[in-house]
Amino acid sequence: GAPGRGRDEPPESYPQRQDHELQALEAIYGADFQDLRPDACGPVKEPPEINLVLYPQGLTGEEVYVKVDLRVKCPPTYPDVVPAIELKNAKGLSNESVNLLKSRLEELAKKHCGEQQGWRGLTPTLNEVQP
Repeated sequence: GAPGRGRDEPPESYPQRQDHELQALEAIYGADFQDLRPDACGPVKEPPEINLVLYPQGLTGEEVYVKVDLRVKCPPTYPDVVPAIELKNAKGLSNESVNLLKSRLEELAKKHCGEQQGWRGLTPTLNEVQP
């Protein structure tokens, strides 16, 4: 057989799957990605707790009047269990828009539960909920 991931190889552990997702998010979000775990680089890995800054699609820098922080706290068995989602520090969004965004994010989290790379489903733009 060819080298690489064979069928007999054990599935990745939860911490491995979580690490891969965090690396993908960091690559996508860059400075807007933050790992909130106190010892994220330590030997004992806690389940991920992250902050992503969400902006409307296509806007950057000086043009941004709308943004919100998406906080995601994952249980130890993530991605097989839905993470806790919080929205904080909303700027330029009504409470109604923030609540709508949160409910959409929670729906997406449930829909993508169990999937590797489920995070990508949790990162919609703000365009659809702006006032």
